[in-house]
Amino acid sequence: MCATVLALLGARAFAGPLDDSHVGDTGFSGPTTGDLTAVYWNPAGLGLLQGAQLILSGSLQTTSVSVDRASIDPQTGSNPGSTTFPTATGSATQHPFRLPLGPGGFFALGAGIGHRFGIAVALYSPFTTKLNLSSAEDAPARYHLVSMEMEHVAPALGLAIHASDSIQVGIASGVLFPTAHLVFDENTGPGAEDPSTAARYDLATRGIIAPSYFLTLGADYRRGRFALGFAYTSAPLGNGGVMTLPMDTVQIRLPNAPVWNGQTLCPANITGDCLFGQMSYHLPSIYTLGASWQASQRWSVSGMVRWLRYGSNDRITILVAGPSSQNVLGTTQPDGSSLPDHVVLYRGFVDSFDVRARVVYDHKQFRAAGSLRLETSAVPASNVNAGAIDGTKLEPMLAAELHVWRQIRLGLSYAFLWMLPVDTGTSAFDPTADAACTAANGDLTTPACQARKNGQARPSAAGIYHMWRQTLSVYTTIGL
Repeated sequence: MCATVLALLGARAFAGPLDDSHVGDTGFSGPTTGDLTAVYWNPAGLGLLQGAQLILSGSLQTTSVSVDRASIDPQTGSNPGSTTFPTATGSATQHPFRLPLGPGGFFALGAGIGHRFGIAVALYSPFTTKLNLSSAEDAPARYHLVSMEMEHVAPALGLAIHASDSIQVGIASGVLFPTAHLVFDENTGPGAEDPSTAARYDLATRGIIAPSYFLTLGADYRRGRFALGFAYTSAPLGNGGVMTLPMDTVQIRLPNAPVWNGQTLCPANITGDCLFGQMSYHLPSIYTLGASWQASQRWSVSGMVRWLRYGSNDRITILVAGPSSQNVLGTTQPDGSSLPDHVVLYRGFVDSFDVRARVVYDHKQFRAAGSLRLETSAVPASNVNAGAIDGTKLEPMLAAELHVWRQIRLGLSYAFLWMLPVDTGTSAFDPTADAACTAANGDLTTPACQARKNGQARPSAAGIYHMWRQTLSVYTTIGL
């Protein structure tokens, strides 16, 4: 029995930004606010804590997508052609109400110590993504994605010190516990795209996974009514920003073809799993800059820019191995079909920017805020596919907070995200490249073999993509 090796050579995996833009965002928080969310945004803000505090927040988030795939030529798989596809739709719902804390949740406990230090512990999930496409058995986009779910739970400890009357500096150290589940189809026949020869790959983590470590460094400057905050969050440390996940559950459902001799790769005498794996991928480092201005006693304005370093993401590489008695994986059958043991999923991400502006009205018993967020796409249009849907996004948010009793505050916020529709134009994926590379005897100097090496020798993903998202957040802050 062999091990499976999966190496992910990219930052974001599977779809859209893994970054959860609502982590620790109560509608009022950011890199210049001195509350417990500073563990995530800018740990220097912990130096502004007064007394002990506790915050517990959760977000219910629903995402909807649609894919209008362009027609293809049934012989070559190229666009356009006589074969058309129905609209594929997808959806996902995420919430934090489970143990350990799920996506959109944020828990923190901390205190200011004298007038010199601030300290806090927090639990949240900074990177998460989830999507399930409809009609999974015959989804138009199944060669790029059927379903995916990826999460990272992060306990963190933050500490801030007053360097002077105007400057605070802080550091937060945390660990990331990842989980992942990815399902997609792989074409196994000699044709460009034949549903009757599609094999379904289903890979998932199981149990406790060794964590990766990260650091957030921050500084806060204040003078009069003006505040400026800066923070840097590292990619996973010690391994070049790479996360490593053992894929303990690996299943390959075979197409209904005689050469596969049934629907399983496991010998009859093995009742448990006979395929195993390991997945590695990069996570981005993040730079955050924010400023705020107290315009009057009750009104303030703030803004921030986040730079998410997704640019190192270019592909996902998957190697599959099973029992030595099975010689189906990686071999070509007499009819020209093969079940790959080496699959590359191309992503080709670029860095993205998250820009936000906010106005806050503050009364003794009540405060309200309105925000507008703009985020640039981390996926160039030609690279967009069902496994990586992203584009320029706009997201307005409204928030309100009520001081209900002594040291207890309750808050509520709602955000609606709309992605500008993405028309891929000429897709980066070329379904003719695989056959062309085979004809060239695998010569890597040819464009076709370079495309296959990069994971671009897959069915075309040309089409029009839409995405909408709603997020409802509730939180409470308690002074202890």
